[in-house]
Amino acid sequence: MSNTVGASLPVNIGAGDFTIEFWMRYAPGENNSGACTEGGDNWIRGNIIFDRDIFGAPDYGDFGVSLYGGRIAFGVNNGASGQTICGATTLATNQWHHVAVTRRSNGEMSIFVNGALDRRIPSGPAGNVSYRVGRPITDNQWWNEPFLVIGAEKHDYDPNSYPSFSGWVDEVRISNSVRYTGAFTPPNAPFTPDANTVGLYHFDEGGGSTVLDSSGAAGGPSHGQRRFGGSPAGPVYDGVVKRF
Repeated sequence: MSNTVGASLPVNIGAGDFTIEFWMRYAPGENNSGACTEGGDNWIRGNIIFDRDIFGAPDYGDFGVSLYGGRIAFGVNNGASGQTICGATTLATNQWHHVAVTRRSNGEMSIFVNGALDRRIPSGPAGNVSYRVGRPITDNQWWNEPFLVIGAEKHDYDPNSYPSFSGWVDEVRISNSVRYTGAFTPPNAPFTPDANTVGLYHFDEGGGSTVLDSSGAAGGPSHGQRRFGGSPAGPVYDGVVKRF
């Protein structure tokens, strides 16, 4: 998902509060990153699920989510300091898990797993961590910096040090608010958009290169692109292994 260099799409979150939530599943023997370690930008050493990183120092900020030693890691950097938090729950393999990460502009960071609060700190990096539209890209190698990438380290920089997530991701909703403050019941049906939904991806296309945003957010849509490659080649649509 991307905000183009010349314009900002609704999915360019981080100027204020936000929530990223999704369903995920993975198989035994996959995603073998080491034990989750809090602090700094350590989230990027887990198996990366969401990457809104900036190579080097961001002028506003960046963030990301990974499966790090079987636990969810969530990291935020405001250009001056970074903080990674690690969830307490080891996610069982071959099961669907609902994951939500929330961040307040005052720095509060939270991880929820299957509707339960898994980790929270009140004072992570504060302020604007959105992508600054108009940020100069001086090295053509990092042309993809405006993107929010799902399932990989966005720069394909060093897959051994910054591994991609191997598994299934379904029903991604991105919101410009903190949706959860305490325990909740995860949804049992596909998400429907509301006033705080800025990106909604059902991954029901089944093929092609466009990933459709159905949020209906003003200023959108924030459609994505499926970049296909690698060995074995992916990502692929799986009509059998889906959450809904």
